[in-house]
Amino acid sequence: MKRESENWFFLFIIFSVVVFAVGMFKGVSLNYKEKHCTQTVRAEIVRVEIHRKTYGKTKRTVYTPYFTYSADGKTFKGHAEDTKRFGKYKVGDMIEIRIDPENPKKYLVENDISDYRSSYEVGMDFGLLALILVVCAIVNKLINIKE
Repeated sequence: MKRESENWFFLFIIFSVVVFAVGMFKGVSLNYKEKHCTQTVRAEIVRVEIHRKTYGKTKRTVYTPYFTYSADGKTFKGHAEDTKRFGKYKVGDMIEIRIDPENPKKYLVENDISDYRSSYEVGMDFGLLALILVVCAIVNKLINIKE
């Protein structure tokens, strides 16, 4: 029994570290885009894909808009974040995105910025979740030691 609780303890620790690493990656990635994607360009919606996603017991239909844009005489492709709002994007619509002038393949969709939270908040959320998981694992370990 003691061996099984030790396995759970280490699994909690590993999971916490992974969750924290994902949060840090997302935060760094978003922070990069916020700082470097400074040039505004117009992009044309070329298709909107419909997906069914499951969130726990709830199934939702989401729409992913794909677009093309031009920079430095080249055409690039990208997509915006999924939206639950039907009709938010239509084929042929023009949207504004921000690109990195040094690397036009990197972009940030203007309409999606309100859906993002700042990189600091993303990292803090994942860090807090990791901390909670570590504390739960430690408490679980202490309870099992006393038994």
